[in-house]
Amino acid sequence: MKPTASLLCSAAVLALSLSGCSTTPNARPQALLKCDYKALKANALTGGPALTSMAYGSVADIPADAVLMSDAGLYRSVIVQQLSTQNTQGGTVQVNARLANCTGAGMTVRARTAFLDQAMAPAEPVSAWRTVFLPAGGMAVYQESSFSTAKVAHYYIELAPN
Repeated sequence: MKPTASLLCSAAVLALSLSGCSTTPNARPQALLKCDYKALKANALTGGPALTSMAYGSVADIPADAVLMSDAGLYRSVIVQQLSTQNTQGGTVQVNARLANCTGAGMTVRARTAFLDQAMAPAEPVSAWRTVFLPAGGMAVYQESSFSTAKVAHYYIELAPN
């Protein structure tokens, strides 16, 4: 009788811990960076050296006010459960991302934030990478604050494997 009760209890705990990995109405987009090398080759400038590429459509648009993941494995392992911003008393902007680990093993990810102005141009340099530990089937919160007090209108958070 005891092994069965222990097994049922373990299953219930696992189900409750993974329930944070379901989609919620308040969750904002998370995107996987996608590069299209055929579009790059078809639209790249030819005829001499260039400092920038005009190959529009070779990289999918990055959504503002969202989390961008650079790794497909990470995209299938971590879900953004909640994403929010708030103004601090000093007038800066703080972003908060609650991340859920949908795997059965603990993991670490790296996170950084780019704060953008109204025209989607950088409002300040991108923040430094921070390491975030996500326990097996658990959650963690990543926070970052801007230095700018008036220029920040948008942001995006990058997540990468550690």
